[in-house]
Amino acid sequence: MTSTLPTDTSDEAVAAAAQGVLDLLSEAGWRLATAESCTAGRLAGALAAGDGAGSALQGGFVCYSKDAKVRMLGLPPETLQTRQGAVTETVARLMAESARKRSGAAIAVAVTGVLGPSCDEDCNPVGLVDIACARDGFTRHRRERWPEAAPDVLIRATLLSALGLVAAMLAETRDLAQEPTIVPPLG
Repeated sequence: MTSTLPTDTSDEAVAAAAQGVLDLLSEAGWRLATAESCTAGRLAGALAAGDGAGSALQGGFVCYSKDAKVRMLGLPPETLQTRQGAVTETVARLMAESARKRSGAAIAVAVTGVLGPSCDEDCNPVGLVDIACARDGFTRHRRERWPEAAPDVLIRATLLSALGLVAAMLAETRDLAQEPTIVPPLG
């Protein structure tokens, strides 16, 4: 199944979505952590550029290689040795859950995928992205499969999708009036 690219993948659209997430985090009094592979820190960067980032952004992990996912986030090596490698729902969920626990943030978002210009070492196609968002007791996943587009368009589409998943989880949590359990950072 192919996902539809957002109609507006501009830098301005990403900045507006990031600001919306920062506003929701501020309203909740929560901090967010990121775990990024294919976006290589751009998600944390988009959030850090917004107003209120100092009180809403806990930090981030850039784990581009499989080895970094194991060393920095503590993912079990066998989860990365499947036919699909690092681009799976399981890997995205584990990245988000680990980033939350290791950072002590209330909520975390993770992105793993292939944004081009060519397929990855496991032959996953360009435009395949797994995104997960985790908070205490809940993890949500989204898989995107966009048609090939320029890498910069795919990066911004991925950022928009990840920010959208965070916003949805924050709205859901607010609607349920559930407080997160903040865990002390590991280490």
